[in-house]
Amino acid sequence: MRIHVLMLFTSILSSIRADLCSHCDCDFLSHTVVCNRPSLLVRTVSMLPNIQQLHLNTLNLPQPPHFLFHPNLRVLRMSRCGMHEIPASTFLPLPGLEVIDLSNNHLETLPPTVLRSLKFLRVLILTNNRISNLDQLAWILSPGVVLEQLDLSGNPIAIATSMTVFPPVRQLFLSDTRMESVNETTIMFKKLPGKCEKDVCRHIPIHNLNVSIITTIDFSTNRDLEIDFGALNVFSNATYVDLSNTRLPIGFEEWLERKSRVKSLNISHCQLPLHEDTWTACGQFLHSLDISGIGAKRLRFSRFCPIRTVFARDNLLSSVYIDAVSIESLHLERNMFSDFPIPPLGVELTELHTLSLSHNLMTSLPPHALQSYPNLQHFDISNNQLSEIDPQAFPSIGLGLISLDLSSNQLSSLPHPILPSLLLLDLSSNTISHLDPHFFTGLPMLQQLRIASNPTLFSRCPNRESSCWSDHLDELTSLVDLDISNSGLEFSLHLRHLRTLKSLLLRGNEIRVIDANSLPENLRTLDLGENRVQFTSNFSKLENLRDLRVDQNPLRCDCSLYDIVPHLLNQTQISDPLLYYCFSGSWQYPLLPYLASVKPCVDTTRNFYSILITTFVIAFSIVAALIGVFLVYRKYAERANFVYKRISLVESPLKISQNRQLFGFVCYVNFNC
Repeated sequence: MRIHVLMLFTSILSSIRADLCSHCDCDFLSHTVVCNRPSLLVRTVSMLPNIQQLHLNTLNLPQPPHFLFHPNLRVLRMSRCGMHEIPASTFLPLPGLEVIDLSNNHLETLPPTVLRSLKFLRVLILTNNRISNLDQLAWILSPGVVLEQLDLSGNPIAIATSMTVFPPVRQLFLSDTRMESVNETTIMFKKLPGKCEKDVCRHIPIHNLNVSIITTIDFSTNRDLEIDFGALNVFSNATYVDLSNTRLPIGFEEWLERKSRVKSLNISHCQLPLHEDTWTACGQFLHSLDISGIGAKRLRFSRFCPIRTVFARDNLLSSVYIDAVSIESLHLERNMFSDFPIPPLGVELTELHTLSLSHNLMTSLPPHALQSYPNLQHFDISNNQLSEIDPQAFPSIGLGLISLDLSSNQLSSLPHPILPSLLLLDLSSNTISHLDPHFFTGLPMLQQLRIASNPTLFSRCPNRESSCWSDHLDELTSLVDLDISNSGLEFSLHLRHLRTLKSLLLRGNEIRVIDANSLPENLRTLDLGENRVQFTSNFSKLENLRDLRVDQNPLRCDCSLYDIVPHLLNQTQISDPLLYYCFSGSWQYPLLPYLASVKPCVDTTRNFYSILITTFVIAFSIVAALIGVFLVYRKYAERANFVYKRISLVESPLKISQNRQLFGFVCYVNFNC
């Protein structure tokens, strides 16, 4: 009996698994099920006991499906499903839920008791719905539950009164919710036509938010939101504050330095009055600061500032004074720097590992530029106007750079620095015409080299036989990715020796013939698009090749395409005749129909030699036979002329007398007569 019950239970479980996983993606290692097919209609959900996460995304669900009892489910996400309402009993079969994501639906409210049975609920995400009346949200939670996160961002909130009460929550997100003003007592929302427009029905008393336990506050992307100085004091205990795209009061910097306990502050693109267009403020606990787009012209951080990460993009900065030795990451993109920023004399930023200065106005990298950043790992100086890099800009020893981005400048030549830890080097979009033969010697660990869009890169390499900088690529024994697109290359490079190379991008050059014998055998990605390739050969030897692109090339409609047919058929745009085509004579044809009939090439050279050898053997045999016949004829010619005659039976008298004389002579000699 027990055996039958066990077999029945096993069959039920297998049928459930097959039914669920036949329509959804089941990952039994992470205990997750993901359903994201818009055509899938889900009415009842039954899961294996070990499933802990269920994602129902982009489905057509006006209402949630019926869930069978499943106490082990921890995460439920039903995003972009078009739901208009949530029944009160939806989550009763799922008592173990900790995270509920109902974002990007059409919900206008929630039933008062829909969350009451969830004793472990910690995160509730309701972003981008249609919630406009906060009074309709009763927020009845299980006793003792304190939410870690409540996200109402992207809802058109218009109605809120003194009766509006938020649940106890530590992280409150009200980004893009039509907030109008915040002061020390109330939060006011904008008027919405057709809704109550009086002040009394569109404000929330601050004390209704349980401010004392809030650690994260997000009022960002409320572009007309005016924040009063008194409101800053209310949220002084918050450690994460996002006020980007708002209007900040006079005295904000003083509050930050003296009263706040904030560790991460984002005030990017705020309207903030600055003293002499200079930012100098730094909180006692501040670790991360984003002041992008506030119009600052100068930046100063004192030695005692505990800041670690600074984002100061999209400003008017032309000078910085950074004495804060704790700084680890500095982002100064899209400013007005014409000179390379150097710390004050005697200051070394030993903790700085990331420095980004892209999209500025610098024209050169001076000597010892990086000497004050001894532990720098990621350096981005792209999209400037660099035309010169001093040979002594990089220290000869000790610099542990991992990535270096010099792209989109005006560099025509480069020194050869010693960077033993460098993994990524981007030199694309410059005017480089030559590289020093020893350039790659100091880059033993380089894995990614991007040198695309240098039109004169091969100007000193007229053909494959001439000496070229590319001959020294074999020194990069760890190279994985190589990009030489749009560089005027007219011949196929010999890269067979680069055994670690996996990706090779040669798009937009002038290559006419490509032989796979010159390519690394472990190559996986090869982009030959927008060249002049007519013939390909030996591609069957690249057994690891997975992605081959030859679009917009004047391929010949012949047997040379046979080796690349499997790769071409995998291209999603192979049916587009504007991208994939071939020529026969002077006529252009779509490539896809021809691939169905292409056959392997026959080696005509080999046939020629076999025919030549056969002809020679036959000719030799004939000559030998003739010579043999001639020799035989010479040897047996006399015998061949002998003619048998009839012997006469009656001898003539003369003949008889001659015979007698001869006989008598013989008898006389032999004494036998």
